[in-house]
Amino acid sequence: MLNTLGTRIKKQRILRTAAVAECNYFFFYGSLMERFPNFNRYLKKQVCSIEVGYCPGYLYNLPLGFPGLIVPKQPCSTLVAGEIMRFHNPQKIIKALDRLEDYRPHSEEKSIYLRRKMTLFCATNTPLDQPRTIDAWVYTYPEEHLSYEHRKEVRIECGQWAAFSKPALGTNSPEPFEKLNFCDELKKVIVDPLLLQQPLVQQALHPCAQFCRNSADCGHAKRIISNNNLPEQEQE
Repeated sequence: MLNTLGTRIKKQRILRTAAVAECNYFFFYGSLMERFPNFNRYLKKQVCSIEVGYCPGYLYNLPLGFPGLIVPKQPCSTLVAGEIMRFHNPQKIIKALDRLEDYRPHSEEKSIYLRRKMTLFCATNTPLDQPRTIDAWVYTYPEEHLSYEHRKEVRIECGQWAAFSKPALGTNSPEPFEKLNFCDELKKVIVDPLLLQQPLVQQALHPCAQFCRNSADCGHAKRIISNNNLPEQEQE
């Protein structure tokens, strides 16, 4: 038994070392993003760079309140927003992340999330019509784990869990968000035209409610409704 455990640990270490040598960037789209609790708990002391990035795929809010990024087998134009990070000791970080996400590199069939290297689009210091790309490790959620028959998961139409969920630490509410898409022909990040029809301040709800099937569950929309119901003095 001890020998088997030692062999498994050694195999995991070899696989993680190879993964870090192949790529030392990581993409986060949930509570590991900056200003969220798990960032402070697991990443803050080790991070050396952070930038905004977009990953092709679909985003779901899972029953326990965590997000799950689904990467379909076929090419996908929908984007999920998050943060790309690099660390001083990626070997230490990848081990902690694998445990947190319940990813077993030696036995993927027993994993909850899967770690996949993906090509992301970076928005920092580049025009949106000419995005820079970068490879990063992404913890994805297997599509077969979705329980469609029980409707336990909620599709986050806008692709931004930070807006759908409760506010980040130290903020009253997240920034207004947009439905993200990627046009393969023109190679640029675009937003849904419905977002451009009227100024945000004139809307009782965020304009994405016009195309979002779960706006009633969206934390951003709920906060806007709550603020609109406050007396004028409290809104100021």
